[in-house]
Amino acid sequence: MAKLFPILADIKGKKCVVIGGGTVAERKIKTLLKYGANITLISPEISNNLKEIVQKGKIDYIKTGYKKENIKDAFLVIAATSNEKLNAQITKDAKFLVNCVSGQSNLNTNGLLYNVPAILHKGDLTIAVSTEFPALSRIIRDEISKLYGREFALYLKYLKKLRKEIQKTIPDIKRRQTIFRKIASKKIVSILKQYGFKEAKKEIEKIIDEV
Repeated sequence: MAKLFPILADIKGKKCVVIGGGTVAERKIKTLLKYGANITLISPEISNNLKEIVQKGKIDYIKTGYKKENIKDAFLVIAATSNEKLNAQITKDAKFLVNCVSGQSNLNTNGLLYNVPAILHKGDLTIAVSTEFPALSRIIRDEISKLYGREFALYLKYLKKLRKEIQKTIPDIKRRQTIFRKIASKKIVSILKQYGFKEAKKEIEKIIDEV
């Protein structure tokens, strides 16, 4: 397997095409919906759960077999059928981001092959874990999740707000950079883990006053 370059992409409003109507396609679509994708589903038949999603108007559905024109101008394509040869053809036809549920070994494509990692969300924190074994990726993700809980999410939310305030109120670039380095440091993270968000916030406020 090729060494993949990790990347986080904004797919809100982007055309994403999923080919396949089973449980795998269903899982992929539910993930894409979380990120605001503009989804088109292509399949002669679809599961009952997918029918509900279509009926609610969350995605567009074309009841037909795959045709190359289906993925024209698609930002992202997911080949999620149970037919490996068809998945390989879809992958070959794709021009940009493409994910093939059959695996990526020996696949040819004009686009960019990508894997869907195990994803951890905690507020503004996003961590993606990828291995050649999805089940192992999920185990690692769950272990990491134990290290970064609610307190860390509060910390990131506070930093996001504070950064905007500092940029508005402190014109000196060097002073701003010094503050940013100190409020996003190992020391603050250590305080956060040992004593919680309130104590970390006190230390941050102290840093801003002193710098």
